[in-house]
Amino acid sequence: MYEQEEQSLSKLKDDLEKAELPIEKADEAILSGFMKAKREKSLVKKKQKRFVGIAIAAIIIISFVTSIRISPTFANALSSIPGMEWMIGFIEQDKGFSAIIENDYYQKVDVSETKGDLTLTIDGVIMDESGMNVFYTLKSTKPLTGGEIKYINLLNKEEFPEHSRSYNVYFPDDIQNEFQDMVEYQFVNSFSFEELKFNFEFVTVMDNQEIKFLIPFELKENVRKNITYPIKQVVEVENQKIKIEEIIVYPLRIGVKVAFDPTNTKEILGFEDMRLENENGEVWTSIANGTVNRTLSKHEKMYYLQSNYFEKPKELYLRINKLMAIDKEDTVVIVNTETNKLIKRPKDRKLNLGKTSKSQAEFYMISDSENMYTIFDEAVDATGKELRIPSTEFYNHENKKYWNMFFENSEYENPLQMKLTFYPNYIEGDVKLELK
Repeated sequence: MYEQEEQSLSKLKDDLEKAELPIEKADEAILSGFMKAKREKSLVKKKQKRFVGIAIAAIIIISFVTSIRISPTFANALSSIPGMEWMIGFIEQDKGFSAIIENDYYQKVDVSETKGDLTLTIDGVIMDESGMNVFYTLKSTKPLTGGEIKYINLLNKEEFPEHSRSYNVYFPDDIQNEFQDMVEYQFVNSFSFEELKFNFEFVTVMDNQEIKFLIPFELKENVRKNITYPIKQVVEVENQKIKIEEIIVYPLRIGVKVAFDPTNTKEILGFEDMRLENENGEVWTSIANGTVNRTLSKHEKMYYLQSNYFEKPKELYLRINKLMAIDKEDTVVIVNTETNKLIKRPKDRKLNLGKTSKSQAEFYMISDSENMYTIFDEAVDATGKELRIPSTEFYNHENKKYWNMFFENSEYENPLQMKLTFYPNYIEGDVKLELK
């Protein structure tokens, strides 16, 4: 079926391997940047948007060759689902997604609706107790350039549980007549629907005209139950205590629930290398195409890893070596957006202030971190009023990283206090917990 495509792709891969370029690292970096950009729902500069289009092609070309060569089971499973090739960028780099396809847990839907020049198709769904991933395709008789997605939602007879929802808002600059993407739902708590009939609500804007779709579909199979490992062990890294409360394994992802000791001197901003390892050292790492953590309470968070749900390891370990952490007195940044003055920042003075106004504020720093996280989630003004930061524009220039944040409104009193959610400062240790 794919003989001609395999030959062409294999030739391309051979040419790439001859080039003086670390292809594996490039592929990984492209995927990481592309998926992070897609999931942030942030404003993106045009140069970045062009890069997204290039990244999609690179991911599909390189990953498809790899899947043919390395995972014939995955390639065979994928070939049995016509039209799935574009999803490789989402799937091949995530062991959980690959296992879902190989174990027939992906549910094909293939239901369409046409409105004028546009046809929307729900390709398929992956659903478990942690959330839902809905894959869809939008086709047009004319180029989709300049269009955008205004709103996407799922409806069910039951009220949806508390959740986060993420999807790509903008079409790539170089898009033609077809756009394919995924909507990701993540539930705060484990949940399963009693009735599997849904409505897919999709609103797009093309040529200043709003076009609405409402497509009903039904799934045939309900979710598989999660596997829970109660851990309740305290680990310590550079005198910072962290309690690993439990690990919940779903087909889509693994949730690691942790609690931070209130007496810690540092604020833990993230786990740089939290992972699961089996007896052979095979690794399941953090999810690249979705939310990597969720705040449950003041001292509790849930971190998500790739899933090993369909694996049957003899031994399984949770490993942690590197954490992003900053002294607690340095976590709050204070800025006056009217006078363009940075009143308080971390004492290492890495963080700097760019241009500001009542509607936006720009920060930058020198950092060799490969990740581009959102640096602040919200602000609090001088009266104590919370101010959301609904979008952040981020980019690299030379050796600096820039964050340009846009506030939900300009009706606030300066100065603003903002708590850091990212800062390139690290602590290191060697944590190894046995799960089984």
